[in-house]
Amino acid sequence: MNRTKLNIVSWVVAASAAVMAVGCSNQGAATPAADGLATDSTQAAAATEAIEYNGKIVYVQIDSLMRGYGLAMDLQEAFAAKSEKAQNQLTAKGRSLEREMRDYQEKAQKGLITRFQAQDIEAGLQKKQQSVLEYRERMMQELAEEEAVMMNRISEAIMQYVRKYNAEKKYSMIISTQGANTVLIADPSLNITDELLAGLNAEYRAQQDTTTTAKK
Repeated sequence: MNRTKLNIVSWVVAASAAVMAVGCSNQGAATPAADGLATDSTQAAAATEAIEYNGKIVYVQIDSLMRGYGLAMDLQEAFAAKSEKAQNQLTAKGRSLEREMRDYQEKAQKGLITRFQAQDIEAGLQKKQQSVLEYRERMMQELAEEEAVMMNRISEAIMQYVRKYNAEKKYSMIISTQGANTVLIADPSLNITDELLAGLNAEYRAQQDTTTTAKK
């Protein structure tokens, strides 16, 4: 189960591929979207082709962005809860099977069951064991798919906001960085992480307020 439990680090790796070459000043069109991004590169180009870029290159610390983005945190919390529930269910199934196997072995050793009864019990235990293994495989696949969808949702939300953000800012390029050492030397004023994070969270809160109001 360890490989299915999403954490911030795994999101950073996925999101760093999605964010963000927004445009190029000498071409007047957006760089194609990175692998893993749900948005088609043609749509991205159409969204930015009218921008008159200002020649500035800025950067975003994607790990900091992911740690503070409300959508990412909420999705992580929900996924972790579902993952834990699935793990608990699998553990319960496994322990139940172990108890039945111990009970069978004890009876067989004490001579409390016939050979034919033993054969029937063994066949039943084998079926239950196979059922547990199939459940485990299905659970792992489902969680892996949900993890991929979750990362796509986060990447898409970020990219949608970045396109709107850059329509006003008109940066020629927005670079995503990961960790403290990826940008060796840079003017701190070129770091737009806090500004981008504030905008993303403001938009996310507004969406939540709208959804809450609609349910009343």
